[in-house]
Amino acid sequence: MGLSRKILWFVFVALLASTVARGQGDGLAAMYPNDAGIGLDKAVLLHDDFEDNKIGELWDEISRRKGREATKDVDPVRAEKDPAIARGNCSAKIQLSKDGHEDVTFVKWLRPGHDELYMRHYVRYGKDYGYHGHGGSGFMADAGKGQFKGAGKAPDGEKFFWATFEPIGPRDWNPPGAMIFYAYWWKMKPDGKGNHWGNWFQPKPDQVPELETWTCIEWRVKTNTPDREDGELDCWIDGKKHGEFRKINWRSVDTLKVNKVQLSLWLEAQSYTRAGGGTTRTVWYDDIVVATTYIGPKAQ
Repeated sequence: MGLSRKILWFVFVALLASTVARGQGDGLAAMYPNDAGIGLDKAVLLHDDFEDNKIGELWDEISRRKGREATKDVDPVRAEKDPAIARGNCSAKIQLSKDGHEDVTFVKWLRPGHDELYMRHYVRYGKDYGYHGHGGSGFMADAGKGQFKGAGKAPDGEKFFWATFEPIGPRDWNPPGAMIFYAYWWKMKPDGKGNHWGNWFQPKPDQVPELETWTCIEWRVKTNTPDREDGELDCWIDGKKHGEFRKINWRSVDTLKVNKVQLSLWLEAQSYTRAGGGTTRTVWYDDIVVATTYIGPKAQ
């Protein structure tokens, strides 16, 4: 074998090894059993397992919004230490109440932004869970304050796009509903009246998380080349790929990048009746990793 062929062979082997280590077979988490040390990997932008009991310390903010006629003043964000529920010593517990808080959102900015991003988290929906208004893990590309025009309006291609990966209902699914990407971007499709409500990217077959069971959720977003429909979305549930969406024209300029991730839960008081009844919605989050490469489920 000539020198040039040997060099090409070694390059191929190195690339193959990198693909195995960082690819979608095993993922980044496979190299860090129990996620120990994963936050130090150069591909990782955020790792939060809540084990230090300081819920929200690694995030830029946790917004809490009460209902307009709220009568309760109980913090909707708590540390969950019950060993029958928590993953490890502690998980984050969020509970909305019909007469208390209607929205909780964990926010992390990743400035100046990325053209490709992955986010993995574990989620557990409580037995009180009917459905919600919106809530899940998601991303935004935000050029500045106030760039989202509001529900029903398509954003400008150089200013904003976003999506959340969340269960949706009630329709034909049991609580908490089937998983979808709910997205806004400049080339989104309007309804029959010209309004631009969030468009869906839905995995098939339907993926409905079980209540009171921890589920591993991961998504990937890749921005498009301006003037081309080559943007992408992917999702994995418990390490199995269930959605692959292509030819998305997210943006009109390459300076608009994914610069924000969040975990959210929202349900207005007047919506509880049509959203499965009850008076509370409880969800738990844990083992969150945001990275520039595929992560995969937590390795034991």
